[in-house]
Amino acid sequence: MQSGAEEEWDDEDWEDDDSGSSFLSDMSMASKMKMAGAGALVLVILIFAMVSQNFGFYYGAGSLTVIIDVNEGKDPGDRTFNANIWATSPAFGMLAKEGSYTITFNGANQASGNFDLSDEGRASISVDYESFFVTNGAYTLNVEIGSQTSSNSVTIDRFADSVSGSVSNFDGDYPLDKDSPVIVNMQFTAVNSESYINPWVSGTVKVYHYENAFNEGQGASYWNDDSERGNTAGNWNLVNTIQLDVNSDSGSYSYSSGGTTDFYAVEIPPYNLNLIIDVDKFYDEEGSGDYTLVFDFSNDFGEDTSSKDGRSSWKWFHLCETKDNGECKNND
Repeated sequence: MQSGAEEEWDDEDWEDDDSGSSFLSDMSMASKMKMAGAGALVLVILIFAMVSQNFGFYYGAGSLTVIIDVNEGKDPGDRTFNANIWATSPAFGMLAKEGSYTITFNGANQASGNFDLSDEGRASISVDYESFFVTNGAYTLNVEIGSQTSSNSVTIDRFADSVSGSVSNFDGDYPLDKDSPVIVNMQFTAVNSESYINPWVSGTVKVYHYENAFNEGQGASYWNDDSERGNTAGNWNLVNTIQLDVNSDSGSYSYSSGGTTDFYAVEIPPYNLNLIIDVDKFYDEEGSGDYTLVFDFSNDFGEDTSSKDGRSSWKWFHLCETKDNGECKNND
């Protein structure tokens, strides 16, 4: 009896267990297909959500590279910051149509903007120095497309601290004839740059005269000595003020007595400008004697707009009416 009851209980138990497992077998083929389709749809939604967040069924970029022009900051006269951009499509997505950029100096944002990408993933950036230049140093260009970023840096030196005006046609052995020009080779420098600067500056050159006979056989120490000529500008005679407008490797200058002339650019490194001074503009004021040039200028670019200065080199040169042998007439 007991064993029979146990067998009867076991049969019912098996029947209950079989009812759950036979559920799928009792379903029609259409119901099974509906269930499989619903499961597949849920799986697709999960995959789409995962991919769209991590790989991108969106506009973006797979890779991104930015290269600043290899000659940036080197070519005289160039005041435009140029760079090229290359981007590829994301693995699961479409290439973006535009991106953004910033130009930073010492970590601070100086300029920003957007750029358009071509269908091939190419773009270029051109920004005037006036829009971002602070002072000489390293500038970093950062570009961004979607979640991708790239950067590149370059040193730009366009700020001048001083200028030297080398009088190239005076060597101290002979005076300059009053009918000859004074050829001044202008070279701008900066304390934080190892090379000459091609800046954008505005300023003046004051031409001073000091009554003196030509002193033969003297070298640099004599012609660079203000103490031989009253020490300060208060003891000199101002005969002309020349207005300077320097645009890196070009520009012009104007005399207070009238007339404007373009600079002559010397395109052989180190790049510089020749200031060719017309002696007729001032010689009749004081006549023969020692002359000096005093520069005063300010930079058109950058935060520092304070006045800078410079002198002719050598500081002094001599002008007179010369004889056939190169000596001054009435040199006494």
